[in-house]
Amino acid sequence: MHGSFSIFLHLIGFGFLCTGLLGGWIVERRIRKESDWGIKLTMLKASRALGLLTPVAAVIMLFTGIWNILNLYPTEPSLWLTQGWLVAKVILFAFLLVNGALFGPIISRKRAALIRTLHEGNASDEAEQTVRIFSKNLTTFYLVQTLLLLVILSLSVFGGGMTPGAS
Repeated sequence: MHGSFSIFLHLIGFGFLCTGLLGGWIVERRIRKESDWGIKLTMLKASRALGLLTPVAAVIMLFTGIWNILNLYPTEPSLWLTQGWLVAKVILFAFLLVNGALFGPIISRKRAALIRTLHEGNASDEAEQTVRIFSKNLTTFYLVQTLLLLVILSLSVFGGGMTPGAS
């Protein structure tokens, strides 16, 4: 029962993470197609709500992942280090968190500041080109995050075959 509840919460966190990632990518694509700087700025403000969903998902997944490891190896928790798939999954999740906490927000903030200056009319001649470069960087960011999430999911599904709470 304990394991089943932690897996359920872990799946909820995964759903939040997928929602934030897919929703962010969809809004990003829409922002790139829009030509009016004011509408782009409004969409950027609206997309912040999706950006706030991913840290919540990360915290849920981090705590329930630890809980699942403790349920998987109740007598000797350090045994999880012998499971290569689980170690790889934890390392990739850490990379996903660092990438998501650093690169995405930094690029988004810089692009939002440039779009704000373009909307106000105070931008330099290269600002539009720089916004396009930041947009391409964000597309690459979403691609990397998606690939990491798919590899983590594959390791979860095809990993060790042990499920906490299953007898």
